[in-house]
Amino acid sequence: MSKFQLSEWVLLTSQKGKKWLVQVADAPFSSHLGGIHLGDIAGMEEGDWLITSKGAKLMLFRPTLQDYIFSMKRRTQIIYPKDLSAMIFYSDIYPGCVILETGIGSGALALALLRAMCGRGKLISVEKRAEFAVDARENIRRFFGTAPENHEIIVADIEGVCLACEVDRIFLDLPEPWRAVSNMSGMLRMGGLLVSLSPNVGQVQLTHRQLQTNGFGDIVHFELLRRDWKVDQLRARPFDRMVAHTGFITVAKRVSALRGEPLESGPGNEEFIQTGKASEGGELI
Repeated sequence: MSKFQLSEWVLLTSQKGKKWLVQVADAPFSSHLGGIHLGDIAGMEEGDWLITSKGAKLMLFRPTLQDYIFSMKRRTQIIYPKDLSAMIFYSDIYPGCVILETGIGSGALALALLRAMCGRGKLISVEKRAEFAVDARENIRRFFGTAPENHEIIVADIEGVCLACEVDRIFLDLPEPWRAVSNMSGMLRMGGLLVSLSPNVGQVQLTHRQLQTNGFGDIVHFELLRRDWKVDQLRARPFDRMVAHTGFITVAKRVSALRGEPLESGPGNEEFIQTGKASEGGELI
């Protein structure tokens, strides 16, 4: 296990779960639990403890992507980890794919995509507002330590963007995603996946109609609710508060139907391929 170095990011975690993301440096750090010197972390290993001036223990960890996303500078609402993880999985991101992202915001989705791509392929992020693009670029550089070579940020309105290459995946995180579908459909290869995140069901309905008439099929929509549980030696019960609705996720595939010809959407929640005996005269695949 590698030891912490100067300038490295470290997550200080109290015994009750309070967290602080700090940088190893020749500087003091203080909280309600007491003070420590951040330089003392250098040479220690992940999972070690530091004792504060008040006798409290602080565990030392390298921050996960989730830890970083919740602590980074942002002017916009971030995509929650429960939605991020589903978007990455259902879009089948793999090293080497070419991705077009619209609405980079603070860079949370871009960070998750770049991590899943493992330095291969290409991520093209289109952001209309220059100040958001600047913040996202800095958040990404800060996390990786340098600007990823396979990431390009374009400051423009996606409705006016035309790429010279086809992409494998498209992500929409826009107030009006349906307005971008027509222009973006021609940039996505056949069989490629489009994923959209919207907070309101009205946005989902309008986007669904545009997807149907612009060469997309197998369209599904869903939301994810997360409820944590409190477990100790005497009891197990759900927490009173939960991360409920944060957005609707839409996943659609580019098909070869003629533009303007409505396509049927996919089955509502059939995530498992049905198996069993083949019908008479048929065969299992």
